[in-house]
Amino acid sequence: MDRIRHGCRGRLLLAGLASLALLSLRPQESSALQFYFFFEIPYSEGGTAEQYFTGSPRYKLYDCRVCHVGASRQIRVDLWTEPVDIFRSGYRAGEKYTVHLELEKELRGPPKKFFSTNNFCVEVLDRSGRNAGTFDLGYPWNGLTQLFDPTVLSPDGTTVLSGIFNMDLHWSWFWSAPEEPGRGSLLFYGGFVDGNGDLKVFGDEVAVLKKEAREIP
Repeated sequence: MDRIRHGCRGRLLLAGLASLALLSLRPQESSALQFYFFFEIPYSEGGTAEQYFTGSPRYKLYDCRVCHVGASRQIRVDLWTEPVDIFRSGYRAGEKYTVHLELEKELRGPPKKFFSTNNFCVEVLDRSGRNAGTFDLGYPWNGLTQLFDPTVLSPDGTTVLSGIFNMDLHWSWFWSAPEEPGRGSLLFYGGFVDGNGDLKVFGDEVAVLKKEAREIP
């Protein structure tokens, strides 16, 4: 038990030190937005000022290809939900679903990775462009969990990043459909970057998602 306790403490300490080191970074010209806090930095400092480039109308249809130029779009990314796949069967107002996002095969990741080189943004809007439903991880978010799990940025419900130290190619979180019925069909917009790890915008692969979920009366 003491060994497990010390192991957990060591992991927390390592994650804390790594988080502090990453927070000292700032994106430069032609830098990729690898970490979630880069999206919060003003344009004048190389960030996006909370613009997430999902390809939705809210962001003027801009997606990650705006910066990640030259991508051949060879990667395949799938998005589905459980216990019912709402993209096939529809959603019900007020219901909660598990969302799954999966990269079929990583093409650009370096042979040795010290942090995740993959990055994604997903959001849900109704036909009028309003944010629809809410994302959550199922437990309180904090600066430690964002190192390993998807980061949900409020209040716009956009999910950003796979977790800096999450090396998997499959991610899961929760989505609660709007409580009030009558919102109609909803659109899930997403951008995914399979990065090569150099923190630049060249040489990465990009996938853009747009999936519709109809409302079940």
